[in-house]
Amino acid sequence: MLALSLALGLLAGCGSGGETPTLDADARLRLARAAEDSGNRDLARTMYAEAAAAAKSDNVLQLRCAEGLARNGALPEAAALLSARLKSDPHEPELQGTLGAIQVLSGQPAQALQNLSQVVAAKPNDVKAMVNEAVALDLEHRHAEAQGLYRQALAAMPDDPVISNDLALSLLLSGHVDEARRVLLPFADTPDLPERIRINLGILQAAEGNTAEAQRLLGTKVDAAQLALLTQAIAAGATTGGGVR
Repeated sequence: MLALSLALGLLAGCGSGGETPTLDADARLRLARAAEDSGNRDLARTMYAEAAAAAKSDNVLQLRCAEGLARNGALPEAAALLSARLKSDPHEPELQGTLGAIQVLSGQPAQALQNLSQVVAAKPNDVKAMVNEAVALDLEHRHAEAQGLYRQALAAMPDDPVISNDLALSLLLSGHVDEARRVLLPFADTPDLPERIRINLGILQAAEGNTAEAQRLLGTKVDAAQLALLTQAIAAGATTGGGVR
């Protein structure tokens, strides 16, 4: 908050007397970060966009601005920024990978796959792009392909809880409840487990009939009646192989 106040004060001071302050891209980027840290998302979005406009040929800065816009809820603007830059520098892996990740978050898996598949082909050891491609495949209901990529990612980063969680969720969606449980249960006693992993563990415990443990993991997010319905749905998916979509 102090950093933002000082920056805004400096900006206001430079503008006194009718003069318009001139900020370079790096200065606007610093102001955007200060605004983001203070919770001022509107100002952060504005300054990230202005920083990007001030250095259109700088790939590193364009990436930082796109990521900042995405973090602050401006997914279409972030995607447009990277798409425009890719017209000048096509097939640049960092630009394509970040655009693909943003397209996944925007619910555009088909477009994401076009970018992420090229990144993985060019950089087969890029675990981040590999996992993002797998998520896009899951969104397209191509679970077997997604699971192959998650397993490749885990071969590079064994026992990673986030990748394991994504694999378990993919297995759950495709009706392989027992296998999903085997993947995720080793993390049950991990301290400070991220909430989304804890929720999936709760769902898997519900599928096994461990209602008390499921309720403990899920907390107040799911009541007893919802938990019973959830258990029935998972059991039906496992029986038919259709999964829960």
